Amino acid sequence: MKKRAWSFKTIEQSDLRYFGNNGYEDDSSQHYRYDNLVANHKNVKNGDLVIITNREKVIGVSIVKKITSEPGIKLRNKCPHPGCNAKKLTPRKTLKPTWRCNNDHKFEEPLIVNEKIQQFTANYADNFIEISNISMAQLKENTPRYNVQSSIQEVDLEWIQKILYKKHEIDSVLAKNDADDNYERNSQDERILVKRAIKQRRGQKKFRNQLILSNPLCAVTGCEVVDILEAAHIDAYRNDSHNHIENGILLRSDIHTLYDLNLLAIHPLSLKVYFNSNIQDKYYQNYNGSELLISHKLSIEALNARWEIFNN
Repeated sequence: MKKRAWSFKTIEQSDLRYFGNNGYEDDSSQHYRYDNLVANHKNVKNGDLVIITNREKVIGVSIVKKITSEPGIKLRNKCPHPGCNAKKLTPRKTLKPTWRCNNDHKFEEPLIVNEKIQQFTANYADNFIEISNISMAQLKENTPRYNVQSSIQEVDLEWIQKILYKKHEIDSVLAKNDADDNYERNSQDERILVKRAIKQRRGQKKFRNQLILSNPLCAVTGCEVVDILEAAHIDAYRNDSHNHIENGILLRSDIHTLYDLNLLAIHPLSLKVYFNSNIQDKYYQNYNGSELLISHKLSIEALNARWEIFNN
């Protein structure tokens, strides 16, 4: 399934301008809530990139990890005048009656209607990155069908990926995740040791995050369980200069082990995956000769070096 990018507009209760409903309870760094009455609600999928904004600025970017859905009731405010289907209701601060609709009907209280809906929650906390220097003007320029009223709009995928690759944009945010927690052996909680081991296997946090933002799946099997994906270096890691996205791919843990043992390799030109002849397991043979699942450029020099080792 092709990955897409979206903007999510989150509005605080205190910033509602049109009171057709009472808004949603969002946490901009954790999740976004919407329902089946919102345009594009069917199009947002797991793995899509999202840009979270409010009315004034871009707040951050992330990857949708999981979308949950449940039935609910939405309280909708309606104009009480018979036959009026106005979508915008505005409270007036000083004038009476207190309310006015966009069809110019005035009334003291709106009619409250309970409407059955399907409510969705897009969860993206694990990969959220705060961003401060993407302007709303830039976002609008890269939103092909921009509509100021829309809550969910498709954004140019290539544009936002390029923004994410700019080192100065993400270093300050990812750096806080780079250092491992201080390790203390605790006989009552061995999870500390397990957590440390997982971090080491997954690879350097900043490097792994860049690969996840590019394409959050195993480059060989297509596995989308991000928690077990590891950042693999094409050319063996020696220093920080090798933590460039062109020198990396995401691999599921077992595939990563085979790769490190030079039991599989990537053809430098075709980008097809080949297993060593000793790997006869039918499961792995299903992927022999398959094309690599990536959306970023790889270093030809690194691929050539690794291919030569594999053939020798």
